[in-house]
Amino acid sequence: MSFRLPHEDSPLDAPPLADMSAILVVDEDPAFQLGLKTFLREYVGFEKVFTARSGQEALDFIRAEPSIEVVTLDYRMPGMNGIEVLEALRGQTARPLAVLMITGYASEELEAEFRAQGGELILTTHFLTKPVQFEKLEPVVLAAHEEVLATKRRLHERAMAAAAELALAESGAMEAQADAAPVSGDLGSRLEAQGERIAAVEQELRAQRGKWRADFWRVTALLLLIWLAGQFGLLAPLAPRWASFKAGVIERVEGWKQSLSAPPAAPAETPGEAL
Repeated sequence: MSFRLPHEDSPLDAPPLADMSAILVVDEDPAFQLGLKTFLREYVGFEKVFTARSGQEALDFIRAEPSIEVVTLDYRMPGMNGIEVLEALRGQTARPLAVLMITGYASEELEAEFRAQGGELILTTHFLTKPVQFEKLEPVVLAAHEEVLATKRRLHERAMAAAAELALAESGAMEAQADAAPVSGDLGSRLEAQGERIAAVEQELRAQRGKWRADFWRVTALLLLIWLAGQFGLLAPLAPRWASFKAGVIERVEGWKQSLSAPPAAPAETPGEAL
């Protein structure tokens, strides 16, 4: 085991980790507890570091303190060993927990048994052997906490999707019920009358559109006949009459202009008004 306690006159600028939850150190060795607790608080940046010396004490801490999300767990402890603690956690926890086993009795069988205790909420990714260098432990602890955050996000997204599906199903059921329910009383009569009025308006619009189409084709046919008559010289006999009509119109217009520009006539004098 290698660790160093901070000197009181050494300024430590490691800030508390943003939105970092609490960590629990479970180990029966008081010296190891103190060293790891000091390192996690002063160097890594945890604001809350709890310690427990037995498995039952650890379970009580986790049950009472919802902010604990990372646990460092020894294997050999009074009463319950580390594997038994994990088995109890699987039955009592309803939130994600990242558990790091740090033990001086490491073996391949123990590591395999430790990892087999993992699940969706109990994350058993990290298995470490004592003595452990605390400087190398820092990225492992941070990675374990990130696994907890990722699991929380995944569970939240799953819950939101389930809620959306439930809301959609309830909305569809309500719409189907509304469609199946009979329309009663005055509301049914009003809806029926409204439907008849809409049908009458649509029929009138169809008739009006038919009339417009007929008028359009009649005007088009007339213009086409006039154009064809002009092309074949059929309108030539009408030229003198058109010229006479045009001259008469121009003459009337000129007369109208002159009458508007002439000065008004003086009023006639009546007898007795002359001096």
